Amino acid sequence: MNAAWEAVSRVVDEPAWYWVYDKLGFWPSTYAHAWPGFREPAPSRTWDLSPGDLDRASAEFRLGPYAVEEHQVAAIALAAFREVCGPDDWLWALHWQHQSYRVRPHLMTEGARWPVPAFPRADYHLFLASDFSFGTLGHPWERTLCVFGEKLVPAFERHGEGVLTNVLRRDGKPSALAR
Repeated sequence: MNAAWEAVSRVVDEPAWYWVYDKLGFWPSTYAHAWPGFREPAPSRTWDLSPGDLDRASAEFRLGPYAVEEHQVAAIALAAFREVCGPDDWLWALHWQHQSYRVRPHLMTEGARWPVPAFPRADYHLFLASDFSFGTLGHPWERTLCVFGEKLVPAFERHGEGVLTNVLRRDGKPSALAR
C-alpha cells in the first residue's frame, strides 16, 4: 500500500461512522423496498451503475454486468477528490464492517489499487471529507453511487461526463421529478 492510505482503528473511525448513521440515516439492506438505505442529502446526485435494463425489485438484479467499469469510477473519483481537496487534505474511506482508512487524494497514484474502492462492488463503500461537508456512498445491491456536497457534485459531473450518464436521483428525488 502506498503513502496515500493510512489504516485507522475502529476507535479512530467512530466519529465518521456516527455521522453516517446519524446524519445520513444509514440502514444497510439487500431488500429493494428499503433502498436507497440512507437519506440522500442536498445537493446530491445518485448515478445508476447498472446496465439499466434490470428490474430493481428482482433478485436477478444483483447478477450480471455493470454499465460502468470500476477503473472508470476510480479515475473520476480521484480527479474529483483532487479538485475539491487541498494538497494536504484527507478523506475518510469507510468500508462497511471492514477496515477503514484516511486517504490523501493528492498522494494517490493513477491506476493504483484502492483498499476501499469508490465503486460499490459487493459492499458499501463511503468516502467523506474530514469535516463531512461532501462525500460518496456506493450501494452494492442497488448498484448506485451517490455523490453529495456543494463542492463534490459539480466535480463529479464534470469528470464523469460521458461515463456517468444515468442519474437515478437528484437530491434524493427521482431524477425525472428533480429537474
